[in-house]
Amino acid sequence: MNYLLNSYVVVVFLLGAISTSAQTAVLFGASGTVGSEVLQSLLNDSSFQDVILIVRKSSPKVDEILSNKKNDAPNVTTVILADLNADLDSYNALTSADACFVATGVGDINKATLQYLHSVEVDMIGSITRFCDKLRASTLTLLSAVDVDYESAVSFSEEEIHAEYQKPLGWMKGIGIYYQMMGLKEKAVVTAAKNMSVRIFQPSSILTKEYRYGAVDRIIFAMHSLLDPYIPTKYHSVDVTLLGMAMVLDAEGMLQQSTLGDDDFPERKRVTKLTYANFLRYAGEAFKEQQETKKDEL
Repeated sequence: MNYLLNSYVVVVFLLGAISTSAQTAVLFGASGTVGSEVLQSLLNDSSFQDVILIVRKSSPKVDEILSNKKNDAPNVTTVILADLNADLDSYNALTSADACFVATGVGDINKATLQYLHSVEVDMIGSITRFCDKLRASTLTLLSAVDVDYESAVSFSEEEIHAEYQKPLGWMKGIGIYYQMMGLKEKAVVTAAKNMSVRIFQPSSILTKEYRYGAVDRIIFAMHSLLDPYIPTKYHSVDVTLLGMAMVLDAEGMLQQSTLGDDDFPERKRVTKLTYANFLRYAGEAFKEQQETKKDEL
């Protein structure tokens, strides 16, 4: 009995120490729709003392979020690297981190060429992962999409990627290669992550505050409001704020587990895919409380 009691006290002490210890998070893609929600959640999370934003250019959206942060929010440092593929390899000002969040990508795939899309979604994401691995981060959180399978992803040929006189993909071709590109993105991360847990978030439709794609978003959002109660859970639409909160709270939990050891928590050694049910499990209650608070303030 004393042994069990002592063990319990030790675990509680460790968890308490973890929750108050200084943690550093590195976020890529803070100006994006999901990345900005991850940033907001990091600013509200007491587990992180420092947040490093690595961006390709300054962003009014990020500046606005940071201007409204509370006094007790984590310290935020913004690093601008115009070419992440080239600049990350030589960037040595940051030497360690605990968690990396990768929410960067191409927003309008219809306007991108295949070469550009591949350079961002695969090449740059691979560079980011190697950088995070060099920082000895414990966990890397990647934004992907539902039903993407990196194990079956087929690479594009060099001739396809580097063909001359490429035109924008357009919606039809962009959507046609989307899952292939996301699979290659996941594969790039899994291959480059030598010492990190990889947490792949695979949302279905993401509900945003604005209609980013006009009538297309209006139709998709309306369809989900009718179909969500009946379709398989992993295809349920997810509020972008809930998604951002889940990504941060999941990483927080993984950091706690990693400190207690591999034997007790073997999950942290695996590549793990997470879908809507996981988002609710990690952040459902916190999201509900936040929404109720907002309603009370109106």
